[in-house]
Amino acid sequence: MDIRQLEAFVAVMTIGSITGAAKLLERSQPAITRQIQELELDLGEALLHRNGPKVTPTALGYVLYEEAERIVNGVRRIQQHARRAAPEPCPPLLVSATPALALGLVAPALARCSESLTVSKIELLSVRPEKVVSDVLHGMADIGVCSLPLDHQQICVHWIAEVPCKAVLPENHPLAALDIVPIEALARERVIGMHNPHRLKQHIDAALRQAGASGLQAEIETNSSMNAQALVRAGLGLAVLDPVTLLGAPLQGLVYRDLDVRIPFHFGAISVQGKNLSASALALLEALRADAAALDQCRLHDAQAMAGVCLSPLSLPSTSAPCGSGRKASPTP
Repeated sequence: MDIRQLEAFVAVMTIGSITGAAKLLERSQPAITRQIQELELDLGEALLHRNGPKVTPTALGYVLYEEAERIVNGVRRIQQHARRAAPEPCPPLLVSATPALALGLVAPALARCSESLTVSKIELLSVRPEKVVSDVLHGMADIGVCSLPLDHQQICVHWIAEVPCKAVLPENHPLAALDIVPIEALARERVIGMHNPHRLKQHIDAALRQAGASGLQAEIETNSSMNAQALVRAGLGLAVLDPVTLLGAPLQGLVYRDLDVRIPFHFGAISVQGKNLSASALALLEALRADAAALDQCRLHDAQAMAGVCLSPLSLPSTSAPCGSGRKASPTP
């Protein structure tokens, strides 16, 4: 298996055809076909279903694509460094974050500390939480910002932020007239569900269950808080979402209301355990911590409290100092 085979495969998956991949990589179509066939021979299984000039990925093709793309991008970055005449004095700052946190937290923090960053460029990628961890572990990101819980020996969680979720309602909904929405009233409505059962969904379901919701099997589920907002605006239901998304990307036609029970959304900033972070990365970490602490009703917790804080739905843990900061968190409102 060599890098040119992986490049050919990634290009075909990206473009959707052998012809397009050949043009993209400036290789001949027979060369692209041969390189993918050699890769399939090495793996002992087909990656593509072929139907004349059209191709569709096999199950293995879909699984392999994300990892192959990561390897190809990593090799390209190495090549870019090698082509420079001298080592880069100001390397890029690589940040990986979930879409919600990229919108509502990372972008404002970058803007606030931009003058203190001595970097050649800033690269911000929006990916799912598991991919944030993978990017940090494999050196594709200096800093990750993702939802919690997270328990990985090679990952340092710098702090845990906890903010209460909000009800998301169409502006003409009867509950929109309330300043605080009772969870019992929400339990009688159709609620758009979140897809990942191990993160925010468990807290929302626990609150609705305690409020007497008759069934927790949502008619509509999504893995994106932006999708959930769009579904609410389309009149397909109500939602309970993290306030960071609502701060970073509010949608016209919707209102956001506090709930009478605190449904916690947990998130934090991560890096590889033991890695010496650049001054720019440290400046961004501090900006992220400060901006998180400034969020409405935010509580900051020490990373050592992960199990007690993030795995206890509807718990009200006391505020503690952020990991390694040496400073006390903002007092709990």
